[in-house]
Amino acid sequence: MAEREFTREHVLSRAFGTFVDTPTLLNMVCGDCNQFFGDHLETRVARGAFEGLLRYQRGAKAPDRETVHLRYVEFTLPEGPAWAGVRLNLSWRDGKLAVDLISQVAFFDRATSQWVHFSDIEIEADALSKSTTLNRKTARIYGRSAEDRDRLLALLARRGISFGRLDDISAPEGLFQGSDIEVEVTFTINKGIRRCMAKYAFNFLALVSGAAFVLERDFDAIRRFIRYGEMPAYNLVRERFGPILRDDSATRRQTSGHLLTVNWAVSGIDLVGQVSLFNSVTYAVSLTRHYSGVWRPVRSGLHFNLRDRKVQPLQAVSALLLP
Repeated sequence: MAEREFTREHVLSRAFGTFVDTPTLLNMVCGDCNQFFGDHLETRVARGAFEGLLRYQRGAKAPDRETVHLRYVEFTLPEGPAWAGVRLNLSWRDGKLAVDLISQVAFFDRATSQWVHFSDIEIEADALSKSTTLNRKTARIYGRSAEDRDRLLALLARRGISFGRLDDISAPEGLFQGSDIEVEVTFTINKGIRRCMAKYAFNFLALVSGAAFVLERDFDAIRRFIRYGEMPAYNLVRERFGPILRDDSATRRQTSGHLLTVNWAVSGIDLVGQVSLFNSVTYAVSLTRHYSGVWRPVRSGLHFNLRDRKVQPLQAVSALLLP
């Protein structure tokens, strides 16, 4: 492939912040692959994953609209028996994240003995018809106003569901005032997210060791997983909440910046990368197993500092918690 068909590739996507002298790969990634990675991996993570939430929360990026939709993150209320499990939207107000109520109806599920919540959009899409164990004679209506609740009741009535009387359920204090309230956050880590994290780890290895090294056959499995989603017989990416930095703990982190590391495992023939965006969830990436080539030192790490927007090498290798 001609050199002009290759593009510059950022080791870490600019969606997670712009940094002075950010490391890039030159003439290593073709234009088609770069476009695919941006459209199908990085954009979905930045706009839909837990790390997408953190990029707004930590100031790496401001949302481009008031309502923030994160495909793989859900927010619910934990407090109060009548409001437990109520689903929430995320919104951007006055330069900060806030939660807002999703218009919804809850029915008691006889099979699970739990309240199941349906948004107005899901009701419009006839989601209720797919649930056969709901008690349709009792419901909880959640709306921002009396008009909103009336709209939900009318929506149900068109589907043959009506009620003789509904109890008034008072909203938790501060929900509609933009106050800080406790919420539960549930997020999904799927194959697409793991492929993106594997890409960042592989990019960093290419930066450290060069194109000729990462093009060896020993790296076929990780390359095909990143580009095509093909899985070998073993897990290529594992995630955990444990920190990368040795002096960090589960509840205290020295930085909210991004961390990338690469090193040989204890075996000396398995190469492992680590990625932790915002020093939160850590993804351990198996870059190759049973390396058959000539061993070389690769131990390296980078810190993408969000405070001064600089990229710093992790010089004190003793501070690295490497696999």
